[in-house]
Amino acid sequence: MKGVGHVVDADVPGNKKGRTSWLARRLEDAPVRLTPPAAALVDEHLGEDLGRLHNLLEALGAAYGHGARLEPDDVAPFLGEAGGAPPWELTDAIDRGDTPGALAALHRMLGAGDRHPLVIMASLSSHFGRMLRLDGVEGLDEATAARLLGLKGSTFPARKAVDGARSLGSAGIAEAFRLLAAADLDLRGATAWPERLVLEVLVARLSRLRRTQRARGRSAGRPAGRAGGRRS
Repeated sequence: MKGVGHVVDADVPGNKKGRTSWLARRLEDAPVRLTPPAAALVDEHLGEDLGRLHNLLEALGAAYGHGARLEPDDVAPFLGEAGGAPPWELTDAIDRGDTPGALAALHRMLGAGDRHPLVIMASLSSHFGRMLRLDGVEGLDEATAARLLGLKGSTFPARKAVDGARSLGSAGIAEAFRLLAAADLDLRGATAWPERLVLEVLVARLSRLRRTQRARGRSAGRPAGRAGGRRS
């Protein structure tokens, strides 16, 4: 088969950069032209549910005509229910200290994304686990971090882990795991709270960590993070 043809991989890539490139290629061949803000709206709204993209573009073409240039207000009425959010939207919002954004991503993962609470817990544990592995490593840079984390290809996740470890420091990372451990017990029956509420409280507390560590660092007159130095 390879001698007379080629394989076309139609799956959406699992990483953020690949997903953005995949979407850009599909929009180039679309029956309508979306302005950058309109394309960003489609990307954000569909989230992981990009299987709806083809039907959405066909509907826009039928409504506005082939080749029409569309703004966000033209696209919005056709979007329907928001799709599930990928895990990095949740962890990126947590890292920014954006509590509303983190909760919005969590709700989309639980709703349209249909992710089990323990799967979300696993994503959060993996995210902070990377920071823990880098905490206290001397001479830490992106390439070294990628090697320590066993990452192949893109080193972007390693850079985010380095930034997170430096911002949170040992105390912040330890607090993150204390919160994760408590939430894990709560999800397994230690509290009568609904699973959704347990995750909402966890995400809100995790998103406050970086701001808390930054404030503590300012009050002490030194940076809060310690990654890249010697572990005490």
